[in-house]
Amino acid sequence: MNKQYINIAISGLSIHDAEELKGQLSNIIDNKFNIQWKTATDINLDCLFIHENFFDTEGIQRILNNKSFPWLKIAKDNSLSGKLENNTLYLPIQSTQDLNQWIDQHIIHNDFTPPLDEPVIPLKKTAQSILNSDHPYTESYFKAMYNIDEGHHKLYISDSQGALGVIDIMQNLVFCNPERKSFETDFSFNYEFASTSHLIKASRKDSHILQDWIWNLFWFSPNFYQIAPEDGHYRIHFWPKPQDKEHRKQIFQMSACFIQGAKMSKISEQHNIPINTVRRFIAANMATGNLSKINIWDNHYNPPEILDEKPEESMIKSFFGKIRRKFGF
Repeated sequence: MNKQYINIAISGLSIHDAEELKGQLSNIIDNKFNIQWKTATDINLDCLFIHENFFDTEGIQRILNNKSFPWLKIAKDNSLSGKLENNTLYLPIQSTQDLNQWIDQHIIHNDFTPPLDEPVIPLKKTAQSILNSDHPYTESYFKAMYNIDEGHHKLYISDSQGALGVIDIMQNLVFCNPERKSFETDFSFNYEFASTSHLIKASRKDSHILQDWIWNLFWFSPNFYQIAPEDGHYRIHFWPKPQDKEHRKQIFQMSACFIQGAKMSKISEQHNIPINTVRRFIAANMATGNLSKINIWDNHYNPPEILDEKPEESMIKSFFGKIRRKFGF
């Protein structure tokens, strides 16, 4: 490399493990380069160390598809301590011999090609993803966000405007960034394991129920309607708690339908709701993990039957209704 600094990201590790790895890397690299610690989404990234549980997520695969740079998966195994096998470095590091050799080959001398036995997985392109620069925001992306083990349950969420906050999966809470002005996000939304520097950006005093907050964040980010399919049969599992007073009636109408299971285009037609508003509703529920695809033959919402009564029949029913109320029948 011709520069005097190197941008390195460590993502997905606990605070203790990340600090251990940073210390080892600093000892090896500092005499050659000045290290600048970055996030995994930094456009100038030169090297990435990622927890093995996150390597196959669409967000990480998207990063590795966009730029070729050295990376290692990180795992924990006391019996393999310090070893580097199959592009995986095992913690804790008792011997730095393998790591030294890897850094010397791939960073100091910049000799890197993607390993043949760990290919970067091409992202599938859909009509929606092409429109939005191969966005990774599928149901599996959000399911992975909530599927965190007990040792790594705090995630830092951010976008191009900076920190949104820290979410705690175990407590089902989000701690917001008090300096954030706008309550919306865009197609730069990303998450990673929270480090110490991330935690200080979130306020313990400004906390919210995780699912409610995420639902509203994506509802107030209307461009995300594009991540939802144009049509389909879905069921939601719980009622959202919308903060949007202007569209609250429509949101509750859609909730009442999709809690029973419904087809998107049918709800749009029956309730005169624009299809992109229905897609926006589905997208917000995707982001919350509050959505299941159902089969066409499963139970669905059925609109109430409207009886085609003749005017005189309606007048007679109304007359007898008044009589019953008056005399207490």
